[in-house]
Amino acid sequence: MNDAGMTESGDGAVDDIVKVAGPIGGMWVAHNSYGICGSGFANLVTFARFREELHDRTGRPAARADDLPDDLFDRIERSFSMGHRDELTFDLRGATPFQQSVWEACLKIPPGETTTYSELARQIHRPNAIRAVGTALGANPIPVLIPCHRVKRADGDYGGYAFGLPIKEKLLEREEVRAVA
Repeated sequence: MNDAGMTESGDGAVDDIVKVAGPIGGMWVAHNSYGICGSGFANLVTFARFREELHDRTGRPAARADDLPDDLFDRIERSFSMGHRDELTFDLRGATPFQQSVWEACLKIPPGETTTYSELARQIHRPNAIRAVGTALGANPIPVLIPCHRVKRADGDYGGYAFGLPIKEKLLEREEVRAVA
């Protein structure tokens, strides 16, 4: 396991999928004994589609579960309410080292703050990889919990977001309000 709590190898996991209340609506959260391995917006994708996409990405079976383990539920709640991402463990088997470095850098962006694609590229010591950073962010399998929505273009424009700009805007607005409070 690396510094960001991301598991890089291992096998035999069966993923459980639970629907939880997210910061801007319901979210699917997939987890296994290695950590959180996926999340998605329940208002944008059905359970069946989320499970199918998870399987396509991981090759593992997944099943719907009623509840998260209490300790994981509490850690996710703290993540949504206070931005405590350091308490979460992620299972990102199959991700490239470059993708993992981009996602780890996202975990360091405080709630209510943003950075740019170019700054993120500099932070991972790949200053010329700005587009590759954007591609890695677009492939983030654990949106919101790995806060790729906190990355903007250098000109201040929101840039892209795999789930649409209105979702990115809502997430950022919510975090800005909470950061001020």
